[in-house]
Amino acid sequence: MVPVAAAHGEPTSPIRLLLVDDHAMVVTAMVAAFDDVPDIDLVATAATVSGAVAETARLRPDVVLLDRRLPDGDGVAAIGRLLEEAPDTRVLVFTGAADPATADRVADAGGAGLLLKAGVLDDMLTTIRDVADGASAFDVRPTGRPRVR
Repeated sequence: MVPVAAAHGEPTSPIRLLLVDDHAMVVTAMVAAFDDVPDIDLVATAATVSGAVAETARLRPDVVLLDRRLPDGDGVAAIGRLLEEAPDTRVLVFTGAADPATADRVADAGGAGLLLKAGVLDDMLTTIRDVADGASAFDVRPTGRPRVR
C-alpha cells in the first residue's frame, strides 16, 4: 500500500494505478483525467481479465480499477487471480450498476471496494486514494451477512 502522504505531510510517490475497462471511450476519458492528477500514476490499461492478470503480475500496481464486465469474464471473479499475482494490490471494482449482492461478491473475493461509474471524478480520485491507503470503499454497501466459504 502507498500512503497518500507521509506522517509529516511530505508527498510520497504516486499511487500506481492499473485501469481495466473494455470501452475505448471510457479508457480515453480516464487517461485524460489522470493526466492532471499528480499523485496518481496511471501505469497501464487493459481491456480483458487476461490482460489485467498479466499487467498486475508485471507491474504490481497499488490499485487496480477493474470493470465488472469484461469480454473474457467477470471482473469480480477475477479478483482472486489478481491478488494471487500481487497480494498487496488493492482491487476496486468499477461498474455501471450494482446491488448489495454484488458488493457481497466483491467483499467475499477480497476486493477493496465497489465504485459506481455514475459518480463524480473527484469522488473517484478520493476513493482511489483511500483504497491505496488501506481503506475499503463501497458505493453500494455489502449486506454484512456472514461469509460462506
